[in-house]
Amino acid sequence: MFKLFYSLLISVFIFNGCAPVFNEFQSADTVGDKNTLVTPYFSESTAIPDDSDSDASSIEANSTVGLRIARGISDKSDIHLKLEKIDGNGGYISGSIFSLGYKHFLYKDTVNNYRASFYLPITYATRNIEENAFIDIDEGSSTNQSYILLEPTMIASSKLHKLFDLNVSAKFIQKIAGDDLGEDINESGLAFNISGGITLPELGGISIIPEYGILFWDQDKFTHTGLGISLDLSKFKN
Repeated sequence: MFKLFYSLLISVFIFNGCAPVFNEFQSADTVGDKNTLVTPYFSESTAIPDDSDSDASSIEANSTVGLRIARGISDKSDIHLKLEKIDGNGGYISGSIFSLGYKHFLYKDTVNNYRASFYLPITYATRNIEENAFIDIDEGSSTNQSYILLEPTMIASSKLHKLFDLNVSAKFIQKIAGDDLGEDINESGLAFNISGGITLPELGGISIIPEYGILFWDQDKFTHTGLGISLDLSKFKN
């Protein structure tokens, strides 16, 4: 049963380069005209099988190290560049992500400090599967594939304390180009993330972002937990 689930897991990993990558590590706020926000982060993902697959348990799927750079083109709009390196559990799978996105601020409740924004990234994802006991690959060879994904995302934030933000997001991920995924593999998924933005007043311009997320893929689910550190470069200007 484990071998069957692992084979399924590898198939689903095709969806987004190495493994489903759906983290956010950002609030609804834009960074401001001509300002720059840099956010390095890391996360760990877990695969949870279909509920009907009672003999299979969740397994560690992959680890991700990434960097998000947001540049303000106006007070209400940003351009985002996102780079990620992905390593699958067991060393069989690796991948990378290059994403370019546009973010627009939509709404602010000045009384309760609720904010909302829309974020639209286009992502180029690659994956490499090395020869292993769970998938049949020609001897000594590897499988290399690439995909282009569209990921419309809604982000909402609420300031619960002057030093703490609560952020939630909903993301739809759709493959729009690239290598064939196969007849039985869905080409889209739905992800949700929740994170905190913890401001460190003694370190002006630096915030810590712990995050948890879940991706729904047919009857299977993937979760991730991670930590980001955002640096508002405008706070470091002389």
